[in-house]
Amino acid sequence: MAEPLRLFVSATNDLDAERAAIGRALANLPVQVSIEIRRTPAAGAPIEAIHERIANVDRVYFLLGADMTAPAGAEWHLAWQLERSLLALRRATPNLHRTPAGQDFLRTARVAWQSFSGPGDAARLVALDVAALLQHPANRYGLSVLELEQLVAHATRLLQEAPAAIRRIDPGGAQGGGVLLDMGHREPLQGVPLDEL
Repeated sequence: MAEPLRLFVSATNDLDAERAAIGRALANLPVQVSIEIRRTPAAGAPIEAIHERIANVDRVYFLLGADMTAPAGAEWHLAWQLERSLLALRRATPNLHRTPAGQDFLRTARVAWQSFSGPGDAARLVALDVAALLQHPANRYGLSVLELEQLVAHATRLLQEAPAAIRRIDPGGAQGGGVLLDMGHREPLQGVPLDEL
């Protein structure tokens, strides 16, 4: 049975448009696969609830804007404690003035940061990373050969697109988290599969 891909998107408070664009970009992937996008609710959550959301994800995406804000700091530390695979992205635009807390976090975090310039650019980086994750050697996500080819073609297009064109993505999407359903790779909820008759 195909597994769902579980992702956690952590972003500082000034990056809601980036989080939304990421949800939309993942929904537009050219394959039918179950992707669960998690986040801490906007109203906040106790540390135990954040721990539960991060504990069994396949990848954590951490987006840093101008300031290090809650709950992003707790999410960062939990991801490291739980040894989750993490992709660190930082907003880097000429007019961005990072706060002292943001500068200190950027300086002390021991990761290789990838820079992005806006919502579309962040969405492109995450979509490319998810495309790579979905090409798991053991085919954990149950993709057919045709779907894998479509995924590679989509990733190639993303790599070739100009960043200005990518930034035009409408920032609507999974701001509050979500589940992208995959009806083609799920076991039937009731009844007997046809191949067993």
